[in-house]
Formats: sequence, C-alpha cells, structure tokens
Amino acid sequence: MPKITLATKSSVFLLMICLFSSITVGWISYVSSKNALQTQTFDRLTSLQAAKSDEIERYFDQIIHQIQVISENPNTVNAIEQFSAAVRDLNDQPVDPELLKSNGLLKKFYLEDFLPRVNSAFTSTALDPQTDAVATSALVPTSAAAVYLQHHYIAANPNVVGEKHQLNRATGDTSEYAHVHAAYHPIFRSFLEKLGFYDIFLIDSQTGEILYSVHKETEFGTNLNSGPYVDTNMARAYRLANRTNSQSDTHFVDFEAYRPSLDAPAAFIATPIMRGQERLGVLVFQIPTGRINEIMTSNGEWFEHGLGESGEIYLVGSDFTMRSASRFHKEDPVGYLENLTNLGYPQQKLDQLVRYNTSILNQTVNTDAALFALAGERGTKIIKDYRQIDALSSYGPINFGSQQWAVIEEIDAAEAFAPVKALQKTIVIWTLAIASLTVALGIWAAHALAAPIVALTTAAKVVGNGGQVDPLTHRSGDEVGELTDEFNRMVSNLKEQQATIDRQTEENYQLLLNVLPEPIANRLKNGEVHIADAFPSVSVLFADIVGFTEMSRGVPPITILRMLDDLFGAFDQRALERGVEKIKTIGDSYMAVCGLPDANPAHADQIAKLSLAILQCLAEFNRKNGTHLKMRIGAHTGAVVAGVIGTSKYIYDLWGDTVKLASRMESTGIPDQIQVSEAFRDQLANSFGMDFRGSLEVKGADMVNTYLLTSGPTLAAYQVLNWASGGGARRW
Repeated sequence: MPKITLATKSSVFLLMICLFSSITVGWISYVSSKNALQTQTFDRLTSLQAAKSDEIERYFDQIIHQIQVISENPNTVNAIEQFSAAVRDLNDQPVDPELLKSNGLLKKFYLEDFLPRVNSAFTSTALDPQTDAVATSALVPTSAAAVYLQHHYIAANPNVVGEKHQLNRATGDTSEYAHVHAAYHPIFRSFLEKLGFYDIFLIDSQTGEILYSVHKETEFGTNLNSGPYVDTNMARAYRLANRTNSQSDTHFVDFEAYRPSLDAPAAFIATPIMRGQERLGVLVFQIPTGRINEIMTSNGEWFEHGLGESGEIYLVGSDFTMRSASRFHKEDPVGYLENLTNLGYPQQKLDQLVRYNTSILNQTVNTDAALFALAGERGTKIIKDYRQIDALSSYGPINFGSQQWAVIEEIDAAEAFAPVKALQKTIVIWTLAIASLTVALGIWAAHALAAPIVALTTAAKVVGNGGQVDPLTHRSGDEVGELTDEFNRMVSNLKEQQATIDRQTEENYQLLLNVLPEPIANRLKNGEVHIADAFPSVSVLFADIVGFTEMSRGVPPITILRMLDDLFGAFDQRALERGVEKIKTIGDSYMAVCGLPDANPAHADQIAKLSLAILQCLAEFNRKNGTHLKMRIGAHTGAVVAGVIGTSKYIYDLWGDTVKLASRMESTGIPDQIQVSEAFRDQLANSFGMDFRGSLEVKGADMVNTYLLTSGPTLAAYQVLNWASGGGARRW
C-alpha cells in the first residue's frame, strides 16, 4: 500500500475543513444578506405605500371640504333656485318641433358629432353610424327644457368640443335661463378651473333634472330619475345625496366608464344644497383620474422616487380592477399587452385596454395582495403580481366614505434580490480561492519547523480573538521566516485598519447626531436595529408658510433655498434653546415635538414658546428682507409612536392620531395665528392667553375644541414687528 505522507494528509484535511467552513459561512452570508435585503425592501415599500395612502386620503379630504364649501356658498344656493325656476318656465312651454327635425342642429350633433367621437374612442369595435343611429337617437332629450338647452348650449354653441364651457350667453336664447346662466356660469367655471375637476353639476332635488353643467356634455338638461343616464354612477351619487338633509354629508360613487365623457373613467361626489332646512338640490363634482394618477405614479418619476426599474404603486377597487394607471402600460403599452396575451388574459379585457388606452377599470388584479388589502389587512409578502411575475409586495386598505380600495406597492423580486445574486457569485469565487490557498498553506505548514509554527499559531489566536501582539522575531531566512515577516506586517496593517475603522465609526456617529436625537443615535451605535417607542404625552407643532407655492412661482430655486435655509435655521436655533426636537421640514412646512426622546413635563409650554418665537423670527425675517410672509401654526398634545425608518439613510419620525390632529390644527388655522387643541391648552401654564375659536370635526374622532393663543412672552414683540413690516406680498 502506498505511503501517504503527513503533508498530503494535512493538505487534504485542511482542504476539507476549508471547503466545509467556506460553504457554511457562504451559505449563512447569502441567507442573511437576502433576508436583510428583503426586510430593507419591504420597509422601504411600506414607508412609500403609507406616504401615498396619506396623500390620497388628503386629496379626498380636500375634495370633501371643497364641495361642502361650494354647496354652502350663497351663489350656489341662489343659483340653483334661479336655475330651477328658469327650467320650470322652459318645461311649461311645448317642445319646439323645429329643434327636433332630423336635419336640425341637435340631431346632427348626436349623429354627426357625438357618434363619431364615441366611434373614435373604440379602436377594436367601431360603431356603424347607420345601425347605431337609432341607439344614439335614444340619447336625444325629449323634455322641452332639455331640448331647448342642449340645442342652444351644445348643438348651436359655436365653440368646439372641449370648449363649450367658454360660452356665457347663447345667442339665440331669449329665455330667463340665459340671464341666470350669464350671471352664474363664470363663477362655476372659475371654481372648476381652480379646483381641477372635470365638471360641476346642479341638479333639481324634486325633479332630478340636471339644471346646469359647466362643460355641457350630453347629460346636460336630462333627468336622472327617468332619462338615458338613470343607471350611471352620477345618477347614483345624486340619489344618495338627495336622501339627506345635512350639508355635511357627502357621497362618493366609485369610478366607472361614463358614456357622456366617451366612456372615460369617471367618479362622482355629491352633497345636498340647503336653504335652512329645505333641500333645494344636489351639487355634484365629476372627478377625473388625472390627479389620482399624478399622486400614484409620481408623475412618471418612478426611479427618482426609489422604485427602481420595476417598482410601482397603484390602487385597486373593490371590483379588483385598477383605479390608477399601471407603470408597465404607461412605459411600454405594446410589451404590456403582449405579456397579458401570453398569459391568456380575456380578449374582452384586452380589447378594452386597447380601446380606452388605460389600465384603469380594465386591468384585473386578482393577487394575494389585493385580496388581503380589500379584506382590511396590511402586510408584506412575496407574491405573483398581476403580470404573474414574482414581486415583493406591500399592501393595505384605504377608506373614504363607503368605499374601500387597496393600496399596493411592488417591485420585481429579480431586481430586489440582484445584489444577493452578485454576492452568491462572489462567495463561490472566494470559496475556491480560499480552498486553493489552504492546500498551499497545509503543505507549507507540514514541512515547517514546529516551534515557529507554534509561535505563529499562538500569535494568530491572539489576533483572531481581538488581541494585540508584539512583532515576532526569527533568525532563519527560509519560508518560515518570510511567513513570520508577513505575519508581522499583517498585524501592523490590522492595527492601522482598526484605527481607520475607529475614526470612521466616530465620523459616522457624528453624522447620525445631525439627523437623529443623541439618545436615538446612541442606541443605533450600540447595535439596536429596530427603534420604535411609545410616548404617552408629548406636544407636536406644525408650521406652514401660507401660499408659499404660489408666491415662489417663477422665483429662482437658489433664492427660495437661501430664504428657507435662513428662516428655518432661525427656527432650529429657537427649538434647540427650548429643548424642542425638530423632526423634519417638507418644502415650506416645519414639524417639531417636545417631550421625547427625553420626557419633559413642560412640553406644552415649550412648544407654545417656540410657536411664539417662530412668529417673532418670521416678523424679523420680513423686516430684514422686505417680505410679507405669513405662517399658520398648529399644536396638539397626546400620545405618539416615534421611531427610526431606514437602514442606511435614517429618518426619525412620529406616527399616531396626535400627529394627524396637530397637522389639522395647522391646516385649518389662521395665518399669523397659533391654533391649538383643548388637550394642548390644558397642559399649558397660566401665563398664556387663549381665545376659544370653535369646534373642528376630525375624521375618526369626536369634535375637537380649538383655541387661539392670544398672549405670551414674545407675542407682543412679534405683533409690533409684523405691524412695522406693512402689508401686501413681495416676490423675491
């Protein structure tokens, strides 16, 4: 039997140990890295999903507020009374047969204008003007008022389609309606243009007739109780609002294809119009998909918003179809349709996608994420998305009125785990490299002298355990001596590297102190990964420059940046002096909190003092720069949860109803006033003056009493400075 040398045995043994260790360590590193990357990705997706949910909720809250304000406007109340009377006068007259002649303007509009436009919206199932003439004629109104109004304001309107709303007084209209329309149409057209809705309607409460429309489409003048659009979502919104006598009640009806708008997706929100206890009619807004798409798609800047090459966030309705646009349809509609075709997507749905050129209402999302979210659950999961591609998904419900949608954010698993794939390849290469080196070292060690090897082994153990050793000495000039020299150089390099690491650690810690409170930074430094703390009583402040976006339009960005840096820098200094923790600034908004991470029994007093100091800083800034900026400030006291978001770029933020209510205190406040909640007032010392302002309805809570801070240590000084600065506005 051939003799196997010790060197060979040692080499084989070391090789086996090396391979086993390398594979084990590599596998652990791979799994750990994948899990860490997955957690990081889910955290980022969840954070973005929550932010978009909040933005959508704020959008619908804004719509509700706008429709309530307009419904209570005296112009609206007077308008619906006068429009109702004018339409009754028209209905008391017989239908003019001249207006319904087959060669008349009204019939020509439906057959030669409306029908071709409907036809052009259908790219796969075109309508035949001959065969569909009868069906289209069924849309032609029959009541005297509707025939009269559609003739004068649609068919005989000299403006092209899309510009019909520019007509204030129809040339041939000698009725009382013409005078009412000329008086109120510019007002409602201005509302429409400023608020960004598709259309505004006034509907008679008794008859169901559409008395007025800004854009004058084919539903104008028809009856929602018996006319051709009785089964539309607009009619349903009207009927819901017409059953209530409370102007605070609003009713939202979800998106569906709406024929007067050429089957474009449209949703409606409605509220009653009251004079005292009498319901006069219903105000309806037609909501397009544009603003919702802007929010959900970030105006197409997916990569810039951290969604990479395949990430997207979208809404799903209760019918499991999209309520916002698909990223993949917008970026590559041809490839998108090819993928759905290959998946066996129903041909009818494919036709609708092509026909309307939108995934809204046409893309079905029967995924686990949609099922869980529409069931009211929030979570994260790796799923098959609607393209049947593995994706990391963060999901949750969003509710407004009686509607529940799902908010889903996803990114392809292949993109999310791409760094781990690269790590896997690196681990394999290094495993082979280490194995080869081990064989060489085994042969070398087997023929080396025992003493130097023992010394080296002993010293290596010390270094491996984190200790330090003095340089080893040797007398030989052979391989062992060289190994000893290399070992000494390695020890020296390790010392230098450790010193470098220590310096970088300290630098990183100083950077953390710039974005996080010191106690939180210390916890991260000590290895704590997930930081989230509940605080039973803190005071939160929001401050916002009034009309900043409008005032800064056309101003160079560097000017705006310098101004905000100067102003917010002054705020930061005042906050630091009062032990108040600045949380963040978003654009022209400023958020701060007192009472965390270190408890402060006087947190409300400090926030009140900071609020007054902010107004004083603003007045001083206006005096210094010749500007006339104003700010709304709101504060509330209550419980919050505070924690750190992110694993590489840290953000310290707050969550909870207290934050939302503090924000509401600011958003509903008065320029250059400090609006606080009753809870905040109760925490204040007696040195502050308060005036009761009123009660505020807060979503998901009871009415909240609000107060205006009328006196304090610095308020008088601010008022003097603000008076001295004059009035008006200045552009920079």
